[in-house]
Amino acid sequence: MSSHLKTLLGKLSVKAPQGGELLGFSQAAKTYSDYRHRGVSPEIAPGDHMYHGGGQTWYFSVGESGLAACLHAVSQSWCGGINRILDIPCGHGRVARHLRAAYPDAEMFFCEIDKSGADFCANTFRGTALYSRPEMTEVALPKNLDLIWVGSLFTHVDEDRTSRWLAYLASHLSPNGVLVSTFHGLYSAIEQGIRPMIDPAVWGTITDGVKLRGYGYAPYSNFELGDYGISLTTPQKILEMACAIPGTRIISYVERGWADNHDVLGVTRNDRTLAM
Repeated sequence: MSSHLKTLLGKLSVKAPQGGELLGFSQAAKTYSDYRHRGVSPEIAPGDHMYHGGGQTWYFSVGESGLAACLHAVSQSWCGGINRILDIPCGHGRVARHLRAAYPDAEMFFCEIDKSGADFCANTFRGTALYSRPEMTEVALPKNLDLIWVGSLFTHVDEDRTSRWLAYLASHLSPNGVLVSTFHGLYSAIEQGIRPMIDPAVWGTITDGVKLRGYGYAPYSNFELGDYGISLTTPQKILEMACAIPGTRIISYVERGWADNHDVLGVTRNDRTLAM
């Protein structure tokens, strides 16, 4: 390294937002190392269709990938520590068990429209069960959350709900807290051809929406828990939505960032428009 470059780097300083501390890659690596040492709970709920429906070979690796996505986003933030976590929708703990192992002392909240899933997670992974509703903004979520993990929710709802719910979740973050959420990005069009997620007869409706607006959606023909289906979106559309959330900052977007499948967005509650 040249003496000129050394002098220049020596003059550079990074000022953290008020109340913030850059956790960085070293802290994320330590969290991951400690997590691997502890191990995760192997307990599976009888009603866990993700596991019992044929997912025995990939269930735990997909859960670990969810944790890795969270650690990546957190390492880019100014969040001083992860003390309060929300997993929504938590299912029966595919990712929750990994979050608990990584953050053994954190206060955790498990939210799910399927009450058995929320109850199982709360009882098994030490936390509070929250029962969701078809309209998320009607759910009284806890405030001052340092980490919110949203795995495979926006992949099943339309554009209006995605935009509304992203903003609602971000409003529950602590200062410099991190929201990590997943989406069906462009690769999911390839997956539909290999392992169809929805009736191919309505797939054209979804792709037409992507071509017109960057976001396509079609509901399942028969789903008991409400209006859910399959969405497909471009990275540009998701970044546009995230940019519209006041008081936040985009810290990451990784295509196929969860289990080499879903795209992953990271947003922090740190106003992009304010000078540091």
